Amino acid sequence: MWENLQENWRAVLLAVALHVIIVVLLVVGVNFSNIVPSGGSNPEKVVNAVVINSDALPAPTNPATPPEPLAEPTSDPEPEPEPETPPEPEPEPQPDPKVEQQKAEAERQAKEEAKAEAERKAQEQAELKAKREAEAKQKAEAEAKRKAEAEAKKKAEEVAKRKAEAEAKKKAEEEAKRKAEQEAKRKNEEEAKRKAEEEAKRKAEAKRKAEEEAKRRAEAARKASLNDALAQESAAQESAALADERSKYAELIRTHVESNWLRPPGADNVKCEVRVEQLPGGQVVNVELLSSCGSSALDRSVEKAIYKSDPLPRPPNRAVFSRELIFTFEPQQ
Repeated sequence: MWENLQENWRAVLLAVALHVIIVVLLVVGVNFSNIVPSGGSNPEKVVNAVVINSDALPAPTNPATPPEPLAEPTSDPEPEPEPETPPEPEPEPQPDPKVEQQKAEAERQAKEEAKAEAERKAQEQAELKAKREAEAKQKAEAEAKRKAEAEAKKKAEEVAKRKAEAEAKKKAEEEAKRKAEQEAKRKNEEEAKRKAEEEAKRKAEAKRKAEEEAKRRAEAARKASLNDALAQESAAQESAALADERSKYAELIRTHVESNWLRPPGADNVKCEVRVEQLPGGQVVNVELLSSCGSSALDRSVEKAIYKSDPLPRPPNRAVFSRELIFTFEPQQ
């Protein structure tokens, strides 16, 4: 409703104006009866008439109907009142032909304008309807086109998505296969490397044991010969015997330490000065390398061998015991 009023506000405004004009003309036409025309020195007398509703007037006395008999007076009868004559009705005002003509003309113009306005409004409604139908059709065509394009785009995207998923799946399978092959290759290489390391370790251990056995035998032979030499020398001279006993004691400690030393691989020409601090029971208190054996690894191996030799062999004679021993660690090959 409000949309129609907003669209046809001119027609509504015009119709309201016409109705206002008609009402004004009607009011003016009623008041024309009180206007005194000016046309001469002796204007006609204007009769002011008032329209009286006949229903509001008292019922006139019907002279044909005899009045009711009055009661006989006790005294002299009063004279009978004469019946009242009803007032003559005033003449109704005659409508002014000019006003009636103006009213008729106004009504005719109002009808024609209303008809024209109705026709114009109908035409506008028809044009508006045709415009809306054209817009609706255009909108429907545009919507159909948009839906078709959206559907085509959706299908294209789905095809592209399926293609991308298939490509991604293919790449993932190829990548998984490549990783599996690399993992298998890595495991094979690690297994081969582990086996090679175990084999090398086994061979090195066998070589170390063989070298230790050979060294032990050589040391035993050397000790036997050294002991024989020391015994012969101690028998020759007492002073020389004590020195020999000290030398023997130092040699005994050295050989005992060397027996507990594990030669690192590639350790050749090992020689270093060692100071050992011990208790009377042979317990090792401190070890100090006065000179390096060639590398930090060799130094640590020598220190480890000395601590492993705890307790140290007891001296054959208490006179040769020394709390601090200094000897040269020089194991034979």
